Amino acid sequence: MSDKSDLTRVAPPKELSDADCRAVFDRLSRRLANFRNTAELYASTEAYSVNTQAAFTLKDAFVKALNDWAQETLKNIWLACREPGGGDPPRLDPLADTSTAGLPPLPSQEHLAPLLHTVLLLHVTANKEYSSRTRTFLISIGPVDEEVVAATLKNPQRAIEEAGKKTEAAREDHARKSKMLRMVGMGVGAVAGGVLIGVTGGLAAPAVGAGVSTVLGWLGVGGTAVGMLASGLAGSSVVCGALFGAYGSKRTAAVVGEYTREVRDLAIKAVHEPKETMAARLCVTGWLESPDDVTAPWTVFGGDDTFALQWEVEALQALSTALVDLIKAQAMQYIKGQIIKQTVLAALLSALSPLSWMKITKTIDNPWMHTKSLAAKTGKVLGTLLAERVLGNRPITLVGYSLGSLVIFEALQHLASLPPSQTLGLIQDVYLFGSPVSTDRAQWAAIRRLAAGRVVNGYGSDDYVLAVLARVSGMNWGVAGLEPVELQGVENVACDQVDGHLKWRGMIGQCLAQCGASGVDKAEVKRQLERKATKIGEEMDMTEEDAERAVKAGPDSDTSLA
Repeated sequence: MSDKSDLTRVAPPKELSDADCRAVFDRLSRRLANFRNTAELYASTEAYSVNTQAAFTLKDAFVKALNDWAQETLKNIWLACREPGGGDPPRLDPLADTSTAGLPPLPSQEHLAPLLHTVLLLHVTANKEYSSRTRTFLISIGPVDEEVVAATLKNPQRAIEEAGKKTEAAREDHARKSKMLRMVGMGVGAVAGGVLIGVTGGLAAPAVGAGVSTVLGWLGVGGTAVGMLASGLAGSSVVCGALFGAYGSKRTAAVVGEYTREVRDLAIKAVHEPKETMAARLCVTGWLESPDDVTAPWTVFGGDDTFALQWEVEALQALSTALVDLIKAQAMQYIKGQIIKQTVLAALLSALSPLSWMKITKTIDNPWMHTKSLAAKTGKVLGTLLAERVLGNRPITLVGYSLGSLVIFEALQHLASLPPSQTLGLIQDVYLFGSPVSTDRAQWAAIRRLAAGRVVNGYGSDDYVLAVLARVSGMNWGVAGLEPVELQGVENVACDQVDGHLKWRGMIGQCLAQCGASGVDKAEVKRQLERKATKIGEEMDMTEEDAERAVKAGPDSDTSLA
């Protein structure tokens, strides 16, 4: 990553004229106003769904925090665009124009990307955090190479050196070069007050600030932006500590340990070796065949640092065994057979006899209800941990299936109850699959308000196992894992290939790819399908002959295909 450390890649390119910068500012300011308005709309939807005074008070607090973020973002865009119009930064009016019709187009990606990197660097160094709102907004404008920004923060010395080399080459025809330029080109240290300061993990802060100011001046960056970037990079070690949780895994373990009284088994595991990326992903599995399944389903992800939540391993393994026993039960074989014969699932469940339900309940009721209760408790603890920025001050994407989705759902409900100023920039995207949770409009509206980016509900309408589990749980309302959530801003994705709850384990990668989730490794998805989904399918799927025998035997028979 250090190879990308270069100030020329995080500063507005000299090739952009003042008129070009003005055009970029006009277009981005209108896009920002539209982004802000959409977020406010989601907050209003939540307030009207709950329809209490407390809900509207929360909405007002959210709008205030949102406007503060939007104004700061507008200022950073203005600075990166060389302060068009001069004077003070403009205000983002609540009634600001959001139409980009008739505006000049944005410059090429080659010239736009460094400008967006400047906005990002200004934001991160000033706030010591990376807001999920900022990330979502910038990515909506164009490709952002976060590795460049991260590398610059981690190694400002290298960034100065690389920019110095490029600038020196461009200024070969100049007779005189500054003393700082020669010093930067040497890359051995900095001279401050006549004393050589050795470089240990980066230049001393005053030298970094001076070097940044000098190089940015050569790059044509002036005004307030120079001072902000110089001071920000001078304190980049503090920024990195806040962003990446660089105070170490011991601190993370300590924070998690504080809550083990609430949940007996709780830990955060790295899926891959962390690279200290600008954003992170936390995944939650719904049941475990073995402890390896805490992380194994999530190897389909690359890119951002990916972690998995380990929770109640013993209970989740017991649940896995119970689920396998459940699908082998004759009543479940009968249901599966009838589905193959194209009987409507809801009508089928209603027609089952009390004896069939008694047998099903005997098999699954205790492990399912016990683990479901643990999931709700774990979710509240996870919400607290996320609010404490246990993974650093960077955007978090949450992904889960089955009871893992319930853990995330409960965590988000907890976060939604906190002051919006604490949570505005925490959550980026949310992907929930096969969720044993309600489609309740108010609860999903709270999640939609929290997330800066996407909220995806992946459901399988033929998941007869979840349908039975929901019935056993007394869920008489809509179940998100079985049907769409009717709310603006929630993306409903029909995962028709998942026709039995156990299949989520082997098909989660495929479903994430189907959703267009970022960072999905297609080669790893293929391996997951070949190694896991095929095996699960062999255990669950029926031939036409099997279905005929199961239906003929009836739901109350003591025999099964197993």
